[in-house]
Amino acid sequence: MMRQRAFPILGFLLATSLTARADDLADLIKRVPGEMNTVAVINVREINKSPRAVRESWKEQRDAEYLAGALAVPSWVTVVVIGAEIHPGDLSHGRSIELIPVQNSASSTTIAKRENGIVQTVDDLTLVLSPKRGYFGFPAAGIVGISSTMARQEFARWVRGARKPEKPAISQYLQDAVAANKDAHVIVAIDLKDSLDPTAVRSAIQLSGVVPKESEVDSLVNIFNTTRGLILTCKIEEQTKAELRFEFGIPMADFLPAMLRLWPKALAAAGLHIDELKTASAKADGNSIVFTTDLSDTALRRMLSIVSAPGGDSLDSESSPKLSSPKDAANLSASLRYYKAVNSTLDDLKAQGDAKSKNYSRSALFFDNYAARIEKLGIAEVDSLLVQYGNSVASKLRAMAGSLRGLQVQLDAYENYKVTTSVTSGGGPYFGRRGFGLGGGGDVALSTNVQELSTKQAELVAKLEPERAKIWGVLESDRSSIRKEMLDKYKIDFEQYKR
Repeated sequence: MMRQRAFPILGFLLATSLTARADDLADLIKRVPGEMNTVAVINVREINKSPRAVRESWKEQRDAEYLAGALAVPSWVTVVVIGAEIHPGDLSHGRSIELIPVQNSASSTTIAKRENGIVQTVDDLTLVLSPKRGYFGFPAAGIVGISSTMARQEFARWVRGARKPEKPAISQYLQDAVAANKDAHVIVAIDLKDSLDPTAVRSAIQLSGVVPKESEVDSLVNIFNTTRGLILTCKIEEQTKAELRFEFGIPMADFLPAMLRLWPKALAAAGLHIDELKTASAKADGNSIVFTTDLSDTALRRMLSIVSAPGGDSLDSESSPKLSSPKDAANLSASLRYYKAVNSTLDDLKAQGDAKSKNYSRSALFFDNYAARIEKLGIAEVDSLLVQYGNSVASKLRAMAGSLRGLQVQLDAYENYKVTTSVTSGGGPYFGRRGFGLGGGGDVALSTNVQELSTKQAELVAKLEPERAKIWGVLESDRSSIRKEMLDKYKIDFEQYKR
């Protein structure tokens, strides 16, 4: 799952302690847009009480970046709530919004000055446009909402609609998941009801190659039709204790073995390459399958990247770009997000072991999936040079996918023509790849082309590897070139804008 991004959570708003309000979580949950199917909760107050946090003095760090970048939140915040849209298949998210309780004194002017952003006031609405984090809004005193993925009109409507909500708008499933796990250090709940297309599920199960019987495929498709959702809960210790609960509509004990065979395939298809999840302990618990494991700080960061939105740490005044108009701010904000998204996709692809495996068809699927991620990125207000760069990257990834598929076809052809036969001088029994027969007795001689065709397979792989290595080299060169072009144009280093 996955891109290495920390939560961009207002580490700059205050440098003083905040008195915890008992209703912070409930107040924020009520303001999450109802169409979001995912809610994440970072319980900073409880994290600060953990032995590790106490020993490492997290609370004393004004803008603490917890867990080696896994959680970048200010220690004085009581809780952070994130709403997001999760798309089945690759666990990438569309729109997202972060909600943070702050002191009433945090103003649009303060935020705009520190962000080098622009205050926009129209009628009863005040927003801040940040070149790095998108839009800031203030639905109520003491609450700030941030989104780098929502269009301005949509975000403005959310601010107005979130001023006096009577009750939560998100699904009951998400409400119940948060309520049942409110003491966890980290919660990520995804409502998956009606999100899995049965035709696509059937195709994925069949292509996985781990469910040979059609009757078993039918059973699994029916099970996935009852999918309710998943809930990740984490407790911060020396390592993070994580529980991932997949909830269905029927008892799961009888189906656990088949689901475990699918588990590695499902993780790979979602792009969630986390070793700890691949080897997690699993059990059936009523209508759920529960995975438990310890997560490293890096693994936790990658898990949380499912819901985190592009952003970064605050800028100091000397490194901030100077903006002369709202249009400049919008263009720079969109361009930064696009640049980071394209390059983080490349970084993730290079880090995936499956993209380098000898299963060339599977590797080709990875290159195609990551190309599709880039092609789906929004390009509104993005610098035209960056759009060209993104299109070029996607086309090169598609080219590598095609090369890998072509290689697999040729390798399979060689494999199909490998034959070993035994021939007797007197006719006796003979055996070959395509059958057997009987003859008279006599001396036996073997005839085989296995070694010859195996050598040709090895030569083919060796011949095409440099071609793909050359494309990777071109991608790295293009990345350096666009970085320089953006530096020359905007006078800032896009690569150094941390997420």
